[in-house]
Amino acid sequence: MGSSPPPPLPPPPQIAQLLSQFPVIPKPDPDGPIPPQTPIPVAAPPPLMLALTPELCDALHRELAPSPDDDAFFARCLRQSQLHLEALAAQLRHNSSAAAAPSLPLPPPLPPLPPRQEMQLPRDSGAGGSDPSATKKRARPAAEMVRVANLTPADHLHYRALVRRARLTFEALRVAYQRQEPSAGARNRVDLRASSRMLSAGHWLHREVRIVGDIPGVLVGDAFYYRAELCVVGLHTAPQAGIGYIPASLVKEGHPVATSIVSSGGYLDDEDTGDVLVYTGSGGRQRNRLDHHADQTLERGNLALHNSYLYGVEVRVIRGHVCDQSPNPNRKVYVYDGLYRVVSSTFGPGKSGHDVCKFKLARLPGQEELGSKSWHTAKQLNDAMDARIRPPRYISLDLSKGAEVLRVPVCNKLDDDRSPLLFEYTVRPEFPVPPAHGPVRRQRGCHCASGCGSKCRCERKNTGGLVYNEDGTLVMGRPVVYECGALCGCPMTCVNRVTQRGMKHRLEVFRSNETGWGVRALDLIPPGAFVCEYGGDVVVMDDHSGNALMEDRSIIDPKRFPERWKEWGDGSAVDPSIRGPQFAEFAGPGYLLDVSQKRNVACYISHSWTPNVFLQFVVRGNEDERYPHLMVFAMETIPPMRELSIDYGIDGYLSAS
Repeated sequence: MGSSPPPPLPPPPQIAQLLSQFPVIPKPDPDGPIPPQTPIPVAAPPPLMLALTPELCDALHRELAPSPDDDAFFARCLRQSQLHLEALAAQLRHNSSAAAAPSLPLPPPLPPLPPRQEMQLPRDSGAGGSDPSATKKRARPAAEMVRVANLTPADHLHYRALVRRARLTFEALRVAYQRQEPSAGARNRVDLRASSRMLSAGHWLHREVRIVGDIPGVLVGDAFYYRAELCVVGLHTAPQAGIGYIPASLVKEGHPVATSIVSSGGYLDDEDTGDVLVYTGSGGRQRNRLDHHADQTLERGNLALHNSYLYGVEVRVIRGHVCDQSPNPNRKVYVYDGLYRVVSSTFGPGKSGHDVCKFKLARLPGQEELGSKSWHTAKQLNDAMDARIRPPRYISLDLSKGAEVLRVPVCNKLDDDRSPLLFEYTVRPEFPVPPAHGPVRRQRGCHCASGCGSKCRCERKNTGGLVYNEDGTLVMGRPVVYECGALCGCPMTCVNRVTQRGMKHRLEVFRSNETGWGVRALDLIPPGAFVCEYGGDVVVMDDHSGNALMEDRSIIDPKRFPERWKEWGDGSAVDPSIRGPQFAEFAGPGYLLDVSQKRNVACYISHSWTPNVFLQFVVRGNEDERYPHLMVFAMETIPPMRELSIDYGIDGYLSAS
């Protein structure tokens, strides 16, 4: 019987220590019990060493820069990746700054405007000296960025007058340049020429500051026919760009910031519900096409509007609407709809498949009613009255009872006052026929068969050329306008019979908290257009005292109206060649208008020191010059639902209503 083998010798101490670190697991017996499983420890994954930061995005942006030797398609993909990294880096910076400090990167309270004496328009001299035409270098905008606040009522009147003066100058230049080159058609961009001349002469408003937010003197709902006019009053910054912005060099943080946009619905991805607007950035689209043919880029105006989203800067929104009456070659009218805030900014594929910049804007609360909504309201009212449907709270569909060419409805949503219905309506006053002294001479008019021109006998009475443009608007204000009369041979379509064809724009009389009874437009009224005529009983000024008459009657004295006609058509402050001729002295009316028993729609026009209509005396044919007609013309573009106002001349002088 053999002996058992000797036990193995223990390993050396060094080997034993090494083996202890690696325990030997015996091979399990397949027929024995299942030993308990000991979980094998799993090491935790190492922490992510590279955090997503703006610096990392910038580094990747540099790495993805395409080289000149790259394939065109590959280079385009690299540039698109760079744009996405730029947007991501901007978002990360915005999130980190918002977490670090509650305030916005821009200065929280922007300083107020300088005193209004520093903001006045130069009236007698240009930007470079006494002769505006000698100015060759355009006034450059200053780097100061401000927000308007705490304006007094006097400030509002002051800035409103500045805006009106700038718009009158622009319209005078535009019409004058149009008359110089009438055959150029749409290629003759007289609007750009007029705005460029005003810019060179230093007559663009607020060029010495960059205004964020509301422009003083511009009201929500104001309408403009040209983008260039938006720039003249300071609403926008570029006549042909959709996004107006302050360049990076003028912003403390070094980033461009958008302050205004013009939305005309010209992009496929645009959406508009009024208070919420989805605006597509600029670029990537061919002219007069809705869809995109190329990707947009996050630069210039698009980048500025994206920064307005990051910084929370409010944006002025101007909407463009199609208008067949517009003299603009694009048939557009532009309406200021107030302030909006950019609530989202995205960059990615649009409906056309190309990458687009999309911005969602929400209207700020506490503003006047949306200007574009007023247009829709006016259209609904016109459609209802055309169908002879009386809207709620309208006490009459036609105050004139058919006497006027257009209906004059009356609206009262405040109380039960129905006083306008108590007066006899008269379209025009009936002037007395002067007594004949000596043998009666046969009066003759012009003998123009088709239309009157420069050789017309009636037109020659008007110093300075034709009175009206082809569209019927007044060329230039003057002490008195001589129109063709009843004895003239020209037809009623003659260009020198504008006021005799009656109202062309709908008006309504309405009850107002501020002015009692007032008049507002239901149509868009172009600047210089005829609006209406004052009507009532004529009281001849002989031995009667005007003050005694006013004690128990409602009197309109034509001589009290200021000579606002001097402001219409005068562009001499910018272009000395556009200066009115020296008119002969006009003695003025020799009568008063008593509206105690008879009156018409004009008698309800309210008083204002910054009016939007003015009075022009008109004599027809061989009428007695002591009895001129009191005609009302538009001083600016008057949008629908805007109240008409005229300057009656003295403080405290109220309208006949």
